[in-house]
Amino acid sequence: MDANEIRLEAISMADRVYEILNLIEYGFIKNKMEFLTTALQEETELNKTERALADKIMSAARNVPDRRPLAALAQIVEMLERMGDEATSLIERIEVKVHERILFSEEAVRQFNETYKAMKSSVQMMREYLRQKDEALKKKVLDNGLRVKELVENYRKEHADRLVRGDCTPMGANMYFDMLDFTGNLARHSSNIVKLG
Repeated sequence: MDANEIRLEAISMADRVYEILNLIEYGFIKNKMEFLTTALQEETELNKTERALADKIMSAARNVPDRRPLAALAQIVEMLERMGDEATSLIERIEVKVHERILFSEEAVRQFNETYKAMKSSVQMMREYLRQKDEALKKKVLDNGLRVKELVENYRKEHADRLVRGDCTPMGANMYFDMLDFTGNLARHSSNIVKLG
């Protein structure tokens, strides 16, 4: 298997990450566990693909003089697997929220949805960048990653204010902070992937 074939499989991994994020969004908005269960199943498949691709990359590296493209692909595959881990952590928090009947304020939900949508935009553009290698698209991913980071920082501060005012419980606040952080991490990984891609 050559680098181009491995790249195509990495793109399929990125597509799977995006589908997982769609399922998480449905699970959060609709408070439905079945979407989250399906997302976890998809993440298990993502892990299997990562392990298989890592083996293929190591095998291919034995037969080429310049291993740099394969080394970059190995890092991309590893980061896509980490994105699956971040998604799993996000799912776990949403599951706790559903089971414990933790409610977020309308403003908190709006802010989370805004941040999540911006992160998904990073992932979508990262997928397209892996297909096209368009430098203008790379810049958009990086710029959007900075926007997501700013949203996470601002909304963490605003939610801390809500906690101090007694508008939410400490447990609810911890869930919310974690969910924002995992969302920000997903955008950050997208930015790191385009830097390598």
